[in-house]
Amino acid sequence: MMANFLGFPRPDGGVGIRNHVAVIAAMDNVNPVARRICEQVAGTVPVCVAYGRGQFGADLEQHDRVLINYGCHPNVAAVLIIGLEAKTASRLASEIAKSGRPVHWIDVQGSGGTVQTVAKGVQLALELVVNASELIRQPYPLSALSVGVECGASDATSGLTANVVTGLVSDWLVEQDGTVILSETDEIVGAEHLLAERAASPQVARELLGAVEKLEALSDFQGLQLWPLGEDNIAGGLTTVEEKSLGAIRKGGTTLLNEVVSYGVKPSKKGLVFMDAPAPGVENICAIAAGGAHLIVFNTGVGNPVGHALCPTIKVTGNAHTAQVFKDNIDIDVSAILTDGLTLELAAQQVRETLVKVANGRVTKSEVLGDTEISISRIELGFFNHMSKTKQA
Repeated sequence: MMANFLGFPRPDGGVGIRNHVAVIAAMDNVNPVARRICEQVAGTVPVCVAYGRGQFGADLEQHDRVLINYGCHPNVAAVLIIGLEAKTASRLASEIAKSGRPVHWIDVQGSGGTVQTVAKGVQLALELVVNASELIRQPYPLSALSVGVECGASDATSGLTANVVTGLVSDWLVEQDGTVILSETDEIVGAEHLLAERAASPQVARELLGAVEKLEALSDFQGLQLWPLGEDNIAGGLTTVEEKSLGAIRKGGTTLLNEVVSYGVKPSKKGLVFMDAPAPGVENICAIAAGGAHLIVFNTGVGNPVGHALCPTIKVTGNAHTAQVFKDNIDIDVSAILTDGLTLELAAQQVRETLVKVANGRVTKSEVLGDTEISISRIELGFFNHMSKTKQA
């Protein structure tokens, strides 16, 4: 196993495993413009959003934080911001510029509409891509890596195979002084006490349990259960939320939990970190990526194709049927654990080797197929205000 990987140096001291020029739509109504620019300029990646207008308070703060963190992401070399109007576009661009990255912005209203904005954007993106292409990969220790762990479309094999194997990989990366981001608050309900027992301090334990309590309070506020089993989970053999959660937390391995961070917030500590974010696949990898993860190990039982636009997403399955019928989307098949006596350690070695290869530039299937999506979670301001008043009382 290599002790280093080759990455791109960033002006803020970070390192990237990809060298993207991100074309970021500041709001949903300029997504078509961002996509058209990217269609004409190779080396660019569109970052399109579902909202960005009519948002206020904490909801807007979270939306903007994610977009700014995408602009400052280690896998991003340069940024072009597309806005409807100048104020929002320039505000996001000025925050991203603090990272030292080249960043331009244009607004559709000030540019005279779609055609003129696309023409301007193509010229700016062309310059950014050519300049970014001069960057050369350099060796970095594995301690520089941050990896997100995710599971989606889980089944009865997930907690026995892929999630356990990913837990071994998590422990290995923590031993290398790297960072592992475990998330999906909905997916730890019923098993949160086991994760809290591994907290590095009482404060970290309180923050983790507090995240679950907040989710339960939101469930009560809405009069709904917010962590049901999905139809594919049930078809895949899972029977209870607790069973699913016990399997899900295994992705985080066995090391101490060093920190709990909010949605899309970059960890301040190395080792195992928990991010308080919703479990649905697109929303969660969106949050993990905003937290600075270089790549994501995404385990799937019955098959989930989606990855992230900026973070290579490695798809792992321990289900032999899925490995066969979903093979165009699966990067690593560890189903031999159940069928042919493959040991967990040898399966983990396979994942570790692939992880390093991807860090060095090997592309994942979701990258090749373009199976990437971004959806920033919304904050229900009614509940947010309710909780604020409850705390004040």
